[in-house]
Amino acid sequence: YRVWSPKSGYPGDGAYRDFHTYDHDTGLKPARVTGRTVDSKDKAPYDPALAAAAIDRHVADFVDTVKARMRSESERIGRPALVVAAFDTELFGHWWFEGPQWLEKVLRALPEAGIPVGTLADARAAGFVGEPVDLTDSSWGSGKDWRVWAGDQVADLVQLNTEVVQTALDAVDKARGAHRAPGRPELRDRVNDQILREAIMTVQSDWAFMVSKDSAAGYARDRAHLHAHATREIAGAVAAGQHDRARRLADGWNQADGLFPSLDARRLPDDVIGGPA
Repeated sequence: YRVWSPKSGYPGDGAYRDFHTYDHDTGLKPARVTGRTVDSKDKAPYDPALAAAAIDRHVADFVDTVKARMRSESERIGRPALVVAAFDTELFGHWWFEGPQWLEKVLRALPEAGIPVGTLADARAAGFVGEPVDLTDSSWGSGKDWRVWAGDQVADLVQLNTEVVQTALDAVDKARGAHRAPGRPELRDRVNDQILREAIMTVQSDWAFMVSKDSAAGYARDRAHLHAHATREIAGAVAAGQHDRARRLADGWNQADGLFPSLDARRLPDDVIGGPA
């Protein structure tokens, strides 16, 4: 929470660059956070010197916190303790402009304070292995459960996702089975690729997150249904044997939705899509 929390974490410090305030003409972000309740128009100008001082304060605080935690845990369990720090990497440099500088200084300051830094594999090799534990279902969302992505507010999207995934897998299954000749390599099919691409963009989690958080909820639902329509439209042409139309549709939707160019429907294992026809 020291690192990530928007209320009490380091990135919310008044000296750091404000993520949300930017100059529309230049695209630059000239303001600092200033205060959590300060309107964008009232934000103070960004001052690199103030930000640098804040980084140093927060590095020192983090190192002190880790030292105290390791000391207290070691005393509690009667043996050397391990502290695991796991971060969402989009925080560094994106939400928190100064985050990469903080991270670099932390990784230098911890060993200087006598705290070795390594990977989980290093920790396991050093003997930091405990007894197995049973983990309950959990997420980083509100309530630490699945309500953000599967709650009552987004029940319609959950149903839509289930339908679209089945439609996409059935269509790809049928197409691959019809064109797969024994003894011959399966050729890449841009129609199948686009069906999966649209299905992936239908079910991506941000739509449900935006609806649950009431952040541009209408836009999120529109986008989900747009990609669902594209999936159905291309899959429908495939199911009807309208291969020329399916290719035209796939090419048209690809002009708008051409993300993930390496997506390849041939990589779907047969046990996912039901096996060859």
